[in-house]
Amino acid sequence: MLVTLTAIVALAVGVLIILLVTRRSVSDWQIHISETTSEWKKNNAEDREPPFVEPRTSSLQEVLKEESRQGSAYLRADELPAFDQRHESTKK
Repeated sequence: MLVTLTAIVALAVGVLIILLVTRRSVSDWQIHISETTSEWKKNNAEDREPPFVEPRTSSLQEVLKEESRQGSAYLRADELPAFDQRHESTKK
């Protein structure tokens, strides 16, 4: 069973290598990997501090009271985002 598993894994790795090499040559992969690595290093070197976001505390009851509305839970077409833009573009 161990031999079969090893053979299957080796076959899968071989297929992946063949697929990768047929997509790009080995030298192209080396260039691509070195460019990607240098880009990651450059992004890490910048190491920008993310902006501080002040967390809010709220209870479920407060959120339901502030954000709830009466009616059906199904969305009407006019409630969809950018419905007006799509509707106007079909009129032209």
